[in-house]
Amino acid sequence: MLRSTWSVRGLLTAGQISCTRSLHSKSTPFPNKLAFAFDIDGVLKQGHHNVLPQAKRVLKMLSGEDGRLTKPIPFLLITNGGGVPDEERRAALSSELGIQLTENQLVQSHTPIKEYVDKYRDKPVLVLGGKGESCRRVAESYGLKYPYIPQDIIAWKPSIWDRTELTDEERGFARPEDFSQIPFSAALMFHDSHDWGRDITLMLDLMSSHRGIFGTRREGHDRADVKGDVELVFSNADVEWRSDWPIPRLGQGAFRLSLESIYKSTTGLQLPYKQFGKPFKATYDFSELMLRRYLKEVGRDPEGELNVYMVGDNPLSDIDGANRHGWSSILVRTGVFHDTHGEVPSHKPTIIADDVEKGVEWAIQEELRKGNL
Repeated sequence: MLRSTWSVRGLLTAGQISCTRSLHSKSTPFPNKLAFAFDIDGVLKQGHHNVLPQAKRVLKMLSGEDGRLTKPIPFLLITNGGGVPDEERRAALSSELGIQLTENQLVQSHTPIKEYVDKYRDKPVLVLGGKGESCRRVAESYGLKYPYIPQDIIAWKPSIWDRTELTDEERGFARPEDFSQIPFSAALMFHDSHDWGRDITLMLDLMSSHRGIFGTRREGHDRADVKGDVELVFSNADVEWRSDWPIPRLGQGAFRLSLESIYKSTTGLQLPYKQFGKPFKATYDFSELMLRRYLKEVGRDPEGELNVYMVGDNPLSDIDGANRHGWSSILVRTGVFHDTHGEVPSHKPTIIADDVEKGVEWAIQEELRKGNL
């Protein structure tokens, strides 16, 4: 084995290390069970179009394209973002990151929901979030035959939310029906809302409706012992996320908190819902399944315990979820989290690193130190 060296800039509290880039080896052998999982926003990218150069370098290294590894180290991307069909997002990310991602290397917020919502395949559902009708296309890619979006409802009855006037583009893709005759079985939020007032109103209407029909009110809608007819599913619990703006922006988690508060004020009840996305178990279980599928895809043993390092920028989703799932966790400073003024993360990571490249190089050096490489 060729020798690797590692330099440490300084020690922080609780064993957290801030490291400088200094992994020097011509090649390092492949560790059979080592794998990495990466968040996207704030880790590999900042905003929609700014790919961090450290991200490109580290993914090329893990892919075995820069000669530093004798064999690639498996990895996948786990994001609470979404709103685009998985195949389209995978193609776009492959182009941006300069690597070729396979179908088992990307988990968007709504990817784990695909199998869960199969029970609604032949039933009308309201799909919310995203730009235009992108989330309708996501639902259709998951096999749902009757996915409707808020613009369809507004085109049918503009008075249901008269604060919104459809654009010519929206009128072009809207599919108005007589929704007074269509019972909805679920409301599925696949991405951040672009119109909070409209979407909160429509969801409240459905949650209190009779048989999921707009314009009706269920008897006992404000009683805890009377079960509603519409399931509410969220794909992302992030209250904040990192965009091009220097201060974190509100995400789907903030929307859900707003909806919960209004539902409580109008009915006196707690909002019933199913939550996917990081840090929840369903998403990490699905992500581990995807990693094992990828191992099998590239001809490696998918069985046994995996040694996974999760690299993220959000303590509340990335770090909490990884810790709960028994993965090691690397918190980077390029996104939501900053410790410029001594801030302490709400969930303790295995290490804090300046960026994704330094974090991955630390992890590889740590495996070398343990004798796992």
